Amino acid sequence: MSSKYHFQRMFHAVTGVTVTQYVRNRRLTLAAQELAGTNCKVIDVALKYGYESPAAFTKAFQRMHGVTPLEAKKMNVKLKAFPRISFQIQVRGESEMNYRFVEEKGSIVFGKSVTIHEDAYKEIPVFVEGIWKDGTHGQILKLLEKPDGSLLYGYHYDFAENGSRRYLMGAEVPEGIQVPDEFTVLPIPDQTYAVFDSRGTMPDDVEIDVSIQDIWKRIYTEWFPSTNFEQVEGPCIEKYYWVDEREKDFITEVWIPVRKIEEDIKSL
Repeated sequence: MSSKYHFQRMFHAVTGVTVTQYVRNRRLTLAAQELAGTNCKVIDVALKYGYESPAAFTKAFQRMHGVTPLEAKKMNVKLKAFPRISFQIQVRGESEMNYRFVEEKGSIVFGKSVTIHEDAYKEIPVFVEGIWKDGTHGQILKLLEKPDGSLLYGYHYDFAENGSRRYLMGAEVPEGIQVPDEFTVLPIPDQTYAVFDSRGTMPDDVEIDVSIQDIWKRIYTEWFPSTNFEQVEGPCIEKYYWVDEREKDFITEVWIPVRKIEEDIKSL
């Protein structure tokens, strides 16, 4: 048995939809099946599937199906169906995963942040490319007194039930530095992290290589299901280190805050 937070993160990472979205889609799927070609009352179906008013039900129903509940009662009307999700854990063993556990002291970081609304794999590369091209990345490096071309870290935080999150590219605040107002300041608490690493190559258009996406997918589909650890609340971190800057080879580390699931909890 896992915590609500871990279950929500796992569900979204594996399925691509949030628990809330899945439950809503399933309810509206079943509601459409009850309404299709029948004389049942819309208000009865609305209440059955958790809507407090016919107006709220109609709005949600039309957003998903493209027709109103009354129109769905007619014959020859197209409706959408979202099937039940089933999970099957497969032991793949295609390649090893390198990981370690780290006890990390809290810190304060700063950088440029953005809200990721739906697809982190698409939205984050666009954001990263943007701050490289508009000079923001270079501005942060100057505050850090680091040479041009140095790599910043990525911080995922403020995970919401609707699937959105905040993402910040930056680094730890150096002593004696006054952070300009245009940057976000983020406190990082003391945490125990599971740290995963992989080697990748930075493309010419400075978007993050797909290897980072593979790490994230494998953590949630392979590592978590086979261990007695779960994710806890707190920022997740992506750290990048140059191996060979001339060849644009780098090492990526994904830091996820975790805790061990006690045996008595797991057996419930």
